Amino acid sequence: MSIFGTKGKKSPHQCSNCKSPVHFSPYQDVVACPKCNEEFVTGYESRLRAILEANTNKMPYPKYAVGRAIGYCSAIYGMATHDEDFEPTRIEKLFKSQGGQYNNAPTGDVEHINYGFSGRGLRLRNLNDTRPGFLMTAVTEDRASRARGVSFRQIYIVFRGSRSDEGAKNPMNAGFNEDGWNVDYAANFTGRQDPPWWNTKVKIRRGFLELYKSMSNEVTVELDKLLKRYPDARVIVTGHSLGAALAVVCAHHLQYHRGKSIQGGGPFCFPFCTPRVGDLQFAMDFKARLGDSEFDMPGEPNNGMYKRCMNFCMSNDPVSTQADYGYKHDRSDDLRGRGTPAANRSFVKKAIYGMTKKTDKKIIFYQTPNLYRLGYFSPAAIHQYTKMQQIFLGEALYKT
Repeated sequence: MSIFGTKGKKSPHQCSNCKSPVHFSPYQDVVACPKCNEEFVTGYESRLRAILEANTNKMPYPKYAVGRAIGYCSAIYGMATHDEDFEPTRIEKLFKSQGGQYNNAPTGDVEHINYGFSGRGLRLRNLNDTRPGFLMTAVTEDRASRARGVSFRQIYIVFRGSRSDEGAKNPMNAGFNEDGWNVDYAANFTGRQDPPWWNTKVKIRRGFLELYKSMSNEVTVELDKLLKRYPDARVIVTGHSLGAALAVVCAHHLQYHRGKSIQGGGPFCFPFCTPRVGDLQFAMDFKARLGDSEFDMPGEPNNGMYKRCMNFCMSNDPVSTQADYGYKHDRSDDLRGRGTPAANRSFVKKAIYGMTKKTDKKIIFYQTPNLYRLGYFSPAAIHQYTKMQQIFLGEALYKT
């Protein structure tokens, strides 16, 4: 008997349209009739999800690299909403402080490379956000680390999450276009699936793919410049919330187009509170190419090997635990549509909207592998990048 049990539809299954037999395996969630192309779900989705989204909390992760990652994820919000300067020295000073989990940590000099000069957007919909959508840094060991014989090179590609606040909480109108349309949430609620240009056998949520495409050329050009300067650097792609989804898309893209030029066989990916990004084929391909791959991370204290993807989420965060399906009728049916009526609602009302909107059970999304569940949090703390900083840095260094 299959490890999946017998609750799915049995193969072959009679097509409801033309009555032809349709053969499939328990490793498929949606299949199409070879004669008339009618699609149906197999019933194996929950078992596939249990395997792909298994809890990996005992798996080690590079705590200094992850600490920098969540710090940068948090800092970009302030850069975008309040035009704040990027101050990565806060993280390095924390690493240098005595006591605690970061006592005697290898510290680095940080060079701010780019913060998304061209903005990001949904180009076909004429929804463009000119505020920083990503930032890039290069971190190299500082004098104190070199004196201890520690050498490391790290390149961080950090994507900004959603912005929905207006007024004093977001005076630079990050996340919005000049006409007041919310670009971020138009992407979040654009739930169809499209194949990316680097692998047409997998599918990604259309809104995430559209946003990433608007930044992808700038990201890869800047990365190529950095890799010429630091050819042995570890490349770390990260983000929080929507930024985490974009990080997952970017890491998958870089694996295909820069895997041979990035030391270690490709990038590391550390998403925080990410929604589900792609279909079953995407999740399986991501797992095979990144999630199951291990490499070392110089600058960590034990010189250990780490999985190249660790997906950090809160166990009761609806952004990470829901969004199983695409919507039956959403604005992405119209490629020039302006987004969603949920764009300017509160976080809670957006979550309710997303969970109650009619879904298409044939459009199935899965989480990125190596899910690291952090436990259950109060409703006031779920999905917060400030809480994530407290977990991985010990305090919230960036609070905007």
